[in-house]
Amino acid sequence: MRASKKEKKMTKTYKISEIALLTELPIATLRYYEELDLLKPARNSSNYREFTETDLEWIYFIKRAKATGMPLAKIQDYSRLREQGDSTIIQRISLLVEQERILRQQITDLEGHLDFILQKKHHYYETLQKNSES
Repeated sequence: MRASKKEKKMTKTYKISEIALLTELPIATLRYYEELDLLKPARNSSNYREFTETDLEWIYFIKRAKATGMPLAKIQDYSRLREQGDSTIIQRISLLVEQERILRQQITDLEGHLDFILQKKHHYYETLQKNSES
C-alpha cells in the first residue's frame, strides 16, 4: 500500500544544506546548535543529518527566541524542558514570561529614546521656522 500525500509530507526529511536555505542560517550555526544539544537531527545510513518538519519548526522557534534577545543558555534551558514533555509547561511559560518582561522593558526604553529624538527634531523645525520668519 502506498503512503498518502499527508503521510509523505509528515515523513519528509531535509539535508542540512536545505535547512540552511530554508532558515537562512549558516550551516556552521546549525552544527553549533547541534553541539549545544539544541538540535538533535537523525542520521541516515550514510551518517548524514536528516531534519524533519518538527526540527524545522524548532529551528524557527530558536531563531525567533534569539531575535527577542533570549540568550542561548536560556534557549537550552527551554529545550531541555521541552524534551521532558508536558509536565514542564509551567516552567516553559515562566521562561517565556521572563523574556516578555525583558522585551516590554526594552520597548519602554526605546519609546523613551524615540520621544527624545522626536522632541529634538521638533525643536529644530521650530528653530527653522523662526529663522525663516525673521
